[in-house]
Amino acid sequence: MSLHDWLGTHAPDLRGSHWEGGRFVTRCTICGKAMVKLPGLSWKLKAKRT
Repeated sequence: MSLHDWLGTHAPDLRGSHWEGGRFVTRCTICGKAMVKLPGLSWKLKAKRT
């Protein structure tokens, strides 16, 4: 786990975001991890599928 992950300072790429499956999706501009946002809520990292 990186310091970036530990501090939770992910920054969404707002220019690269798009609508997909009822939510906005994009990537973190710092680490490239997938991020999602439901309308009216804040951005968060996309949950990993197990």
